[in-house]
Amino acid sequence: MNIEQAITLAPLMQDLYDEDITVVISNTQTVVFEIIHENLNIGSHKGEPLNEKTVSYRCMKEGKRLVVRIPIDKSQFKISYVAIANPLWNNGEFEGVITVVISDKRYDALKKIGEDLSVLVKRSHASSEELSASSEELAGTASSMENSTKDTMHGLDKINRISQDIHRISTQTSILGLNASIEAARAGDKGRGFAVVADEVRKLSEGAKQSALAISKDITDVNIRVSSLIDCIKQLAFVSENQACDIIKLTQSLGEISLMAEELVIQGDV
Repeated sequence: MNIEQAITLAPLMQDLYDEDITVVISNTQTVVFEIIHENLNIGSHKGEPLNEKTVSYRCMKEGKRLVVRIPIDKSQFKISYVAIANPLWNNGEFEGVITVVISDKRYDALKKIGEDLSVLVKRSHASSEELSASSEELAGTASSMENSTKDTMHGLDKINRISQDIHRISTQTSILGLNASIEAARAGDKGRGFAVVADEVRKLSEGAKQSALAISKDITDVNIRVSSLIDCIKQLAFVSENQACDIIKLTQSLGEISLMAEELVIQGDV
């Protein structure tokens, strides 16, 4: 684009932006065209020499597009703004510069959004890392509980076997007591004392048998409950592991968002 084309295009540029702008076009020495918005008056006037402190002058010297944000404390015009300067060429020869000046309010808003988002993401990132650690710890605890519960099951199996042994011994003792009672009856009066002992042995055997049966029933009930508990713990471990994986993915996503927020801040700084 050359100077003549830029001057033709300049009045239409306002329609390309959805905000107020100032347009300044200059050749290598002077300002040749201007559209000055009252809120973006950067002191450039048609016919005046090109100010060496302007972005237009820098663009001319460097021969490339420049986007520069000028804060109010560094502005000679007492306003803050963003200047976008583009070199103008005519048949490959540098001819001048067209500079569009816009308000930096959007950049400030963009930077503020980026900064706020960055803070929020960092907090969320820290929370997600803590939650991830807690989930991993919960998964480890669930696994430990499952192992402990299995050990309890093994212990109950041993007790059940002991109970079965008691039941078997009590049955055999009962048979011995019955045989002893028969022999005592055959012995008549001489076997009465032995008969009393045999009867007590049978009673003791029956009591042991009933106790063994009760223990066996209780162990069966406990086994059912422990088995149900193991199933619940397995489900808890499964959910915890999945949760830990999901949180890791969330942490990674938050990291990516954090980078985007930092990029917003950079864009806002221009």
